[in-house]
Amino acid sequence: MYYAERVKKDYPEFDVRVSILGHLQRGGSPSASDRILASRLGVGAIQAILEGQRNVMVGIKNDEVVYVPFCNAIKSDKPVKKELIDVLSVLSI
Repeated sequence: MYYAERVKKDYPEFDVRVSILGHLQRGGSPSASDRILASRLGVGAIQAILEGQRNVMVGIKNDEVVYVPFCNAIKSDKPVKKELIDVLSVLSI
């Protein structure tokens, strides 16, 4: 929250939102891995802003933070595995 407030103050033209990765993924409290991932991606997002990057998604590839242009991120449509759909069906009963 501290960094979000700093970004809001220093860059009022940006819409700043804080997300808790564990809640988004599982609906529960974040694990240590969730916190590390969120921190790495958050720092990557701030670095992108400071470097003047625009219209990019921050991600992890080969354990490195990378910037992927949105146009590239959305054009690679990956089909969902059928077995995951089956798991969803079982768990959503």
